[in-house]
Amino acid sequence: MVSSIIFAGGSKLIAQLWGNNLWFYNTMYFIAFVILSLYFHAVIKYKTVRNTILGMIFPVLAFVILDYVTIEGPNQFNSYAISAQTFILMIYCAIFFYQLLRDDELVKQSVFINSLPDFWYNSGIFVYHCGYFLFSLAYNLMNFGYQGVKGSTRLTLAITFIAGIIQLVLLYIGLTKVKKIRS
Repeated sequence: MVSSIIFAGGSKLIAQLWGNNLWFYNTMYFIAFVILSLYFHAVIKYKTVRNTILGMIFPVLAFVILDYVTIEGPNQFNSYAISAQTFILMIYCAIFFYQLLRDDELVKQSVFINSLPDFWYNSGIFVYHCGYFLFSLAYNLMNFGYQGVKGSTRLTLAITFIAGIIQLVLLYIGLTKVKKIRS
């Protein structure tokens, strides 16, 4: 939550001061990737997956720096690095869903997965990143205005924004589940 506020406030301020906030956006997206990776490291039980999650942070950082410095540049939306980070987070979400479906402890305790806050958080993260993946992958094509892509720009943005709204609803449901568990 705190990183999102810094992300939004910093992006707005930097855009007003310098006119281009994409270097900040690319940096903050990587920080958000690290935060979500640490979240998945905490909730996923499979030891090899947990080690892989931690091990992925530095190669992803190397790719982010490579994309920032040589491939797309500092004042551009680094769609290659952001798409890779988004795809990796989608994989983490799928692994967590798989873990919930295969968890014998939940079955023994008669716990429904939709009563768990982490299920709803993961659902929100997954839905948002599914919509955002399409946007991040196609951003440079949309931005350069190729004629074949221009018509689908609005559709891609709509999918991303709808996924963002759904994410907020799912995160809210997760927060309401936390209150019920504490009571």
